[in-house]
Amino acid sequence: MSLTTTERSAVQGLSRPGLDRGLPPYSHELAWPEGLEPFKVVDDGSQGDPYAHYAWMRENAPVLRAHSPVSDVWFLSRFDDVRKAMRAPKVFSSQVVDPVPLTFLTLFDAPNHTRLRQVVAQAFTPKAIARFEDRIRDNANLYLDRMIARGGGDAVDDYAIPLSMSTISALLDVPAADFEKMKFWSDETFSYFGRLARNAPGTGTDEQSTFEFFAYLQDTMERLYAEANESVGGHIARMWKEGLLSEKEAKELCAFVFVAGHDTTTILLANAFRMYSEQPDLLARIRQSPEDANLFVEELARYRGTVQRVSRITTEEVEVAGVTIPKGAIVRLLPAAANRDSAKYPDGEQFDIDRDTSGHLGFGHGVHACLGAPLARLETRVTVELLAARLGSLALDPHQSIEYVRGNNLTNSGPEHLHVVLEKSNG
Repeated sequence: MSLTTTERSAVQGLSRPGLDRGLPPYSHELAWPEGLEPFKVVDDGSQGDPYAHYAWMRENAPVLRAHSPVSDVWFLSRFDDVRKAMRAPKVFSSQVVDPVPLTFLTLFDAPNHTRLRQVVAQAFTPKAIARFEDRIRDNANLYLDRMIARGGGDAVDDYAIPLSMSTISALLDVPAADFEKMKFWSDETFSYFGRLARNAPGTGTDEQSTFEFFAYLQDTMERLYAEANESVGGHIARMWKEGLLSEKEAKELCAFVFVAGHDTTTILLANAFRMYSEQPDLLARIRQSPEDANLFVEELARYRGTVQRVSRITTEEVEVAGVTIPKGAIVRLLPAAANRDSAKYPDGEQFDIDRDTSGHLGFGHGVHACLGAPLARLETRVTVELLAARLGSLALDPHQSIEYVRGNNLTNSGPEHLHVVLEKSNG
């Protein structure tokens, strides 16, 4: 069998990985500890709960180079390195695909990022979000009632998904009576986004489903505009009709708010159940001191936050932790790894609601700090308070393992299914 020049170069590059270019070895060539698969660009199921990988990387390969069929991908795992990169958008650009294929805020640099963010920013201030608290609490009680009646259930399917979807639907005033359909469209849109922007594997149906979702949202915004609706969806609709957004931008931005507004929060809510199962004494503490729920939320976002990978591309050669990353390199910042860096947070691998969590990266940092952080904080605080007030015990179901989101190289990671056993409080 003869090789093409390109194939021969690829084989030679693998046989002497980076040595002739002064680059570090690939992840799969490093001496990982026994039982720990080399960290990969696309999860094969070995890094659904990646914190053991992160701990090793911080100590041994804080700038990790991993191979993919498309390009090398560089992973940064230490707190100072991740934070500095987040604060340097001119060097670590968010515009990893140019032209940008979808109107998703995470794909833009200034000035377009600034312009689009301002469209929805006023709807996500803590004051604006606070008016949804009663509705969130009512829905949370409803979903928890059903779980308590059955003695438990899946914290994701039975609680986190319906709560986060009902909340973001109310914020946008997008009907979500058919949760399964909306969840399917949301997942497919996330897959389509990942395929275009991150070279992630698609589902085979994600493009068709995404455009069905866009069409649904466009019809909804037509209605919201006609009603002079005051929701976020109505605001986006007015910006479109007044010529400040194109039709494409309006429906895609609406989709971004919907997907980003429920997917990340779903995982954070599920992780709140998990932390109570791991530290059951916290149920009594929050029950007695509900004000400590805010401490719980911030430590949860630090310790087991949703956003695992933040994509950037270097606009120039840059040195990080003694390693030179070339210009045009795809970089994945790992905020969840950085948040456990004991150089920043002593005993960072421990969950401690009494620690100083200031500066954590659980909701991003810099110009791309999470727009929906006030909403995620509110939903999680309500959940933390409610579980403590209403439950006598919360444990993981010993007969069912945690199933993790897997199989992609996207942003979020956490439980896809987390089955719990609940006992109602006698109080």
